[in-house]
Amino acid sequence: MEKKILVGAAVAILGLIIVFIAVLPGSGILKNISNKLPLPEQLKTISAEVKPPEIKLNDISILSVSEREATLRLKFDVSNPNDVPLLLEMISYDIYENGVKVGYGEIGERLSGEITSSNYFTLLRDHSTAIASKAVIKNTGNTPEFWDTLQKGTPKWRIDGKAFYSTSSAFTGQAGSISFDFTK
Repeated sequence: MEKKILVGAAVAILGLIIVFIAVLPGSGILKNISNKLPLPEQLKTISAEVKPPEIKLNDISILSVSEREATLRLKFDVSNPNDVPLLLEMISYDIYENGVKVGYGEIGERLSGEITSSNYFTLLRDHSTAIASKAVIKNTGNTPEFWDTLQKGTPKWRIDGKAFYSTSSAFTGQAGSISFDFTK
């Protein structure tokens, strides 16, 4: 009788080990199985490879210029090429004029640990989302040519940055970032 209990326990432990290895994110076993089975819409992110969002700088305009500071408005268009929603956590960018960094800005907030903030954007599939941001540039007095260009309204902008995104499913753990560089 004791041998049957020991054999049963050994088989159960071996079965648990096999299930544990199959479910590990890096094993690929669950992914291979799920690609062959029809899945409900909510579970597709487990087997899908997440593509980064597509980001375009739609516009950069000067809202105001004073002796002390200038306010810019940046408009981005962000679209999701995936079949499942994405969370756009943050867009972080640097502003250059004629090759010199003159400012920076952020939209959103990076998620870390638990989702405690709703300061992110949900990107639905096959939709473009317009996201605007204001950036304030302080006049340090070190770049009078730049300030003169701002007042004339003729700067040559370059926006360099990174967007951070993740899937909206807690099961996948898929997150990433994409860099961008725009000239206007």
